[in-house]
Amino acid sequence: MKKSLRILAAMGLSLLMSTTAMAAGKEDLKIAIDADVNTLHPSDWTTTSELNIENQIYDTLIFYARDGQSDPEPRLAESFEISEDGLTYTFHLRDGATFHDGSAITSEDAKFSIELYAQSEYQSSMAEIASVEAPDEKTVVITLANPYSPFLEDVSRQHIASKAYHDSVDEDTFANQPLGSGAYKFVSHAIGSSIELEAYEDYYRGAAPIKNVTFSVVPNTASIALMSGDIGFAQIQASDLAQLQAMPTITIEEVPTSGFSFLSMNTEKEPFNDVKVRQAINYAINRENIVSVVYDNEAEENSNICAKTRFGYSDEQPQYTYDPEKAKELLAEAGVEEGTNLGTILCADKYSNLATVLQADLAAVGLNCDISVEEFNAYIQDLTSGNYDLCALEMTLDGDTQMLEMAFTSDYIGTANNARYSDAEMDDLFAQARVENSDEKRLELYNQIFTKAQDEAVYAIIANPLELYAYDANLTVTDFVLEGDYYLHDFAWNE
Repeated sequence: MKKSLRILAAMGLSLLMSTTAMAAGKEDLKIAIDADVNTLHPSDWTTTSELNIENQIYDTLIFYARDGQSDPEPRLAESFEISEDGLTYTFHLRDGATFHDGSAITSEDAKFSIELYAQSEYQSSMAEIASVEAPDEKTVVITLANPYSPFLEDVSRQHIASKAYHDSVDEDTFANQPLGSGAYKFVSHAIGSSIELEAYEDYYRGAAPIKNVTFSVVPNTASIALMSGDIGFAQIQASDLAQLQAMPTITIEEVPTSGFSFLSMNTEKEPFNDVKVRQAINYAINRENIVSVVYDNEAEENSNICAKTRFGYSDEQPQYTYDPEKAKELLAEAGVEEGTNLGTILCADKYSNLATVLQADLAAVGLNCDISVEEFNAYIQDLTSGNYDLCALEMTLDGDTQMLEMAFTSDYIGTANNARYSDAEMDDLFAQARVENSDEKRLELYNQIFTKAQDEAVYAIIANPLELYAYDANLTVTDFVLEGDYYLHDFAWNE
């Protein structure tokens, strides 16, 4: 570390001069991502990197900042109406919007895309859709089986893809060589290396000022690439924050999110199918220490999967505190002897520090485990297939609180229900919340849900980390929306 700091200090002045000189008139931008993508399918993405790239390639019917204050903004739909009973949503598409092959975006494309989401096991809507109709080329009508008040938030995340393109190519081509509707066209994907995009000059909101964008796979070295000028924009780890803040050529953004870091316990395996063991693991974790050591205090301690800023959170819902003696008592009651080996903590490299601290916390109460660090996509595959004992990770289920259904209900085992937890009462509570229109009654249901989740220690939630972004100080970046989503159409180099 000392050697790195000396090198960085020596290059500081030249970086300031070279970055400033090259900014004027620039039309290219390199963005660091920590792992390659598995897919660019419009509805089947599973990682933040995939979403961030697809948000540039595809557009949506509406844009929703989801900050609790803003109204939906028109995008491909210039207007919409909601029926009095809250069941029917009618969207009117704008004229002049085209896919990247120049073909017009029609209601048939919107219908096709909405149905893709409804069928997707990864990003399906929480609403129950009864029908989607396209009565004319510019009108799409969505009818719900039951009222679902956050439905517009669902719509704002649904990428609009070309039905004609889908029908003319195989599924692999559709997923990996996307024909989009957004501000940037897909150019190429060098596996393990980079994804190239270029501005779509006929984009209905106007061509983006930055013409060429490269998403470069830069695992663990994004901060170095930023300081050397090789990268212009990146999401960074808290451990890199101090040295980047010292650079006058770099701007830092700290973005609050509802995302959470956690230790997932595979409840299909012993001893994690015992609630007392799961509770013991929760009491064994020193969250305050993890926030300090792993996140450099760029996170808020919280053992509840519901962030404190999210609808449905209550201080009355149980919180787990650091209590190693309580953990030992529960383990003894569960018949788990000191020195028991729990197996292996699975993690990707980006979560290895978190896994190491968790390993030490568990050892302090007499629970031993190893750590297995895997390449990110292999790690996701093992996690979703249930091929793990314990897993250290971070996850965001953005949008309405109902999205947390994906972490708890039986239908999502194999996707976002990483604990592989199945409970009929929990399934029923989320099913009730999905169709309840009264905020007061939804709050009551969510209070039952998160109290139950804490009592049963389904996960060992640790904290809500901030999303940290760093970028060249000569780059104009618009405000990040909730959860740290960004849209390159509004980025530009300063002249």
